[in-house]
Amino acid sequence: MIKKSDHNENYKLYAVVAPSISSQFSYAKLGQVITGIQELGFFHVVEAALGADMVSYAEAAELAEKGFLTSSCCPAFVDYIEKQFPQLKEHVSHNLSPAATIAKYIKETTPGAKVVFIGPCAAKKLEAMRKSVRSEVDFVLTFEEMAGIFAAKHVDLTTIEEDPDGVNDASTDGRSFAVGGGVAKAVVNVIQHRYPGREVKVTSSQGLRECRKMLMMAKAGKRDGYLLEGMACPGGCVAGAGTITPVKKSTAAVTKYTKEAPVKSVSESAAVKRLHEVQE
Repeated sequence: MIKKSDHNENYKLYAVVAPSISSQFSYAKLGQVITGIQELGFFHVVEAALGADMVSYAEAAELAEKGFLTSSCCPAFVDYIEKQFPQLKEHVSHNLSPAATIAKYIKETTPGAKVVFIGPCAAKKLEAMRKSVRSEVDFVLTFEEMAGIFAAKHVDLTTIEEDPDGVNDASTDGRSFAVGGGVAKAVVNVIQHRYPGREVKVTSSQGLRECRKMLMMAKAGKRDGYLLEGMACPGGCVAGAGTITPVKKSTAAVTKYTKEAPVKSVSESAAVKRLHEVQE
């Protein structure tokens, strides 16, 4: 895909990176990792967390309308519902995942662009095959695979300059999607901002065993009026199968990264402002 772009002349090749990239290549600075990705031939590197900002805003509106919803950010969780709890399928959020959402925006604003998602999740590869997603995300790489590509192409991240711009557009709430409980917190914050005084009930579970317990309660009608956040990996996306950093260390690094976001709330996010511009 990089070769066929012919140095981004035939089409612009974008890399969409998950928030947990801030924790994976701990031997280098994040700006050096971004430069390394660009040196491989990518036109631009974009935060998936910008898509998370968009999803938070849209999912809050969906929850306010429907009253009961499950998150749709984790493809393994969505697949689990479809196979094990089909009666709850209709309650899965209709929003695309953050990666697919920002990929869609990129393609709408840059005709002909190609998008590669780089993140911690092996299940993203299956998500990218879904009819609703495959036109948006062209390829998926895990961090483990990314490390292999750096090694194969002899890209020494420790010796290259930091990208001066880096990836620094998303909100604290958007970046927090990477850690368990982050999705629900972001949606709650949006609802409190857009619908002051409205009660929001949430339940968050990580790991399919805990997710099953949560869904069993929902099946029995004991979670009506809730937002159910489910993450297949214990701890959230930071614990994905494609990571190369221990979960505790990764969680600490991502938490630090979320706090360094230029804006704190989804409502102030550049992505949400752009979304409004497109809608208008």
